[in-house]
Amino acid sequence: MQPWLMTSAPVVGVATTARSPVPHPRTGANYVLGLEQATRFCIEVVKEFTSRNCKFYDEEEFKKLTKLHGDMSKIFRKI
Repeated sequence: MQPWLMTSAPVVGVATTARSPVPHPRTGANYVLGLEQATRFCIEVVKEFTSRNCKFYDEEEFKKLTKLHGDMSKIFRKI
């Protein structure tokens, strides 16, 4: 399950990639240093967000998109 589907809270995620194809994700094959760096990045983003030093989206652009496409929250499960 994707975390953003289950909560209305902000969710920070980082896509991890590989130079060569990796078999099915359930193999547990991951580059530990890359995961550690992604974790540090997420922690720094959370610190900046909770200090109100950064935003995840442009509020005016979000208003335009909502006006154009409607409220998307109705399609997601509420917790």
